[in-house]
Amino acid sequence: MNKNLILLICILMGSTAAFSQCNPYYTFEKGKKWEITDYTPKDKKTGKQVYEIIELEEESNGWKATLHFETYDKKDKETMSKDVEMACEDGVIEMDMTRFIPAETLTTMENMNITVEMESIDWPSNLSVGQELGDGAIHIKSSMFNFSTTITDRKVVSKETVTTPAGTFECYKVAYKIISKSFMTMEMSGVDYIAENVGVVKTESYDNKAKLTGYTMLTSLN
Repeated sequence: MNKNLILLICILMGSTAAFSQCNPYYTFEKGKKWEITDYTPKDKKTGKQVYEIIELEEESNGWKATLHFETYDKKDKETMSKDVEMACEDGVIEMDMTRFIPAETLTTMENMNITVEMESIDWPSNLSVGQELGDGAIHIKSSMFNFSTTITDRKVVSKETVTTPAGTFECYKVAYKIISKSFMTMEMSGVDYIAENVGVVKTESYDNKAKLTGYTMLTSLN
């Protein structure tokens, strides 16, 4: 499963602070780039995603952003390039659900006529241990197949220090359930580690027996 998180501009320096204040976990500037790398449970690289903020529009109660998103395989060959949307409204971040779609499904969909319905997951501006967070879902329909993923039972379970190739971060650990339906139903679970000013710096995916199936880490931040 693609674990990219599904994770993340301003024209004037003076407006950067206003955008940043909408939510402390994501501070945006035009041209900001970051890289998320996928690994197996045995720490072997399986691919990566590269993001760049290309648009940022100020709203009366927050902002809307467009991120350019590229995926690469384990040999660093580009497999997909697209733009994804992200928004902050009244302190709450709404995130594109693309990161919860399997990589092979994303590649298959690129040249297909599909219908996508999305219920974005959110990140409140104030997190605390024990806090319950909102659900999210994505539903994809085409003439060839239907696919859906639902994220439920999101909860802040602890606060931990996480070290990645991009640095060391103080993070909130958020656990959740994942239910994917296509030709069959699969139930899994996941964990996100989110840090102020950076966003999600690490994710973990587990099967229905709580065995780690893979993880991602923030490996570059510019």
